[in-house]
Amino acid sequence: MKVILTGGTGFVGAEVLRQLADDPAVTEVTCLIRRPVEIESPKVESVVLDDFTQYNDELVAKLSDHSACIWTLGGKESDLKDPAVHERITHDFTLALATVVADAAGPFVFCYLSGAGADPGETSTFPWERLTRHLKGRTEKDLRALAGAHPRFTVCCFRPAGILPRDTGSAARFLLSPISIRVDELAEALIDVAVRPSATTPAVLSNSGIKHLARAAAKTR
Repeated sequence: MKVILTGGTGFVGAEVLRQLADDPAVTEVTCLIRRPVEIESPKVESVVLDDFTQYNDELVAKLSDHSACIWTLGGKESDLKDPAVHERITHDFTLALATVVADAAGPFVFCYLSGAGADPGETSTFPWERLTRHLKGRTEKDLRALAGAHPRFTVCCFRPAGILPRDTGSAARFLLSPISIRVDELAEALIDVAVRPSATTPAVLSNSGIKHLARAAAKTR
């Protein structure tokens, strides 16, 4: 199975890439990236893009031969001081690629890393990271609309809460468990939906839903 990955040098994306490279069901990983990923695996190919809204015919043909995408590219409002840049990365980049692969010949699964506070209605007045909540929510809404127009294109939106390093101590994991998830658990759930899709997987997964899926996936491996 061939999988597209974005954000492969980030905190979550790097863990997803590590697990994808180790997954025997995955035959190829195409990383759309701003700089080459540092991983030694014959499965992994880096495609460096300056603009994630532009795809030439050759790249469109290549990506359309894949069966899934795990989208981890993005950032928080506090990381990107320019609101226009934040919108472009969070919303426009995501929809541009989704539109390309929605026309793939076979079934295609798009796993979108959103956030616990995503607000598709864009009505939240919560002051902290409000722009991020609205943009993530708008992106979710537009991805689902795209899926509605393309029956063979499936979207699953992941809404993790706090994301902890995989080596977080057991005490911290216990105390933060209701409002957090380890990065390796999140990666495992993203990969399970992308590589082993199920008709019973909900369109939106909360933090607890992601944890449940990760535990179930671990038992089957």
